[in-house]
Amino acid sequence: MGQDTTSNVRVFFALWPDSAVQAQLLQHGRELHRLAGGKLIRQESIHLTLVFLGDIGVDRLEDVRAAGAGAAFEPFTLSIETAGCWNHNRVAWLAPRATPAPLLALVAGLEGALGRVGFRFDVRPYAPHITVVRKARCARLGTAITPVEWQVDDFVLVHSRLDSEGSRYTVVGRWSAAS
Repeated sequence: MGQDTTSNVRVFFALWPDSAVQAQLLQHGRELHRLAGGKLIRQESIHLTLVFLGDIGVDRLEDVRAAGAGAAFEPFTLSIETAGCWNHNRVAWLAPRATPAPLLALVAGLEGALGRVGFRFDVRPYAPHITVVRKARCARLGTAITPVEWQVDDFVLVHSRLDSEGSRYTVVGRWSAAS
């Protein structure tokens, strides 16, 4: 008998840009792809992960949603200004030069709320980045790029499913700043 896969879901919190910002980021991704080869990310998949939970029991999904709903969030502008590549996982990425304080506060708030209901995370500094190419050849990549200004007005909870073409993402929760 096959394994029951309906009892778990793979989820993460993320910033999800609108299609215009995704298109700008994809242009930079195409340049990195030209330089490093690999597999270019689909435009509709471009995002910035806040907190990755991985596989969790479906019965824990409401705890995750409550953590999102309770997170303090204020809108901010994210300026994506640098590009690089990590050899250890062969990922080419785009990132801000400096991490805005509201972004750090959001990540800390989500991790704190999730920790209070029993979720655990790697203890390491948050390194915001947008993956644009997988399986890249990372030699001599790392540069400033024409900045992409992204007005961040909300954050999302995403369900990730793997298929033959890679990850497929579905937004299953969205939170904006309290008015």
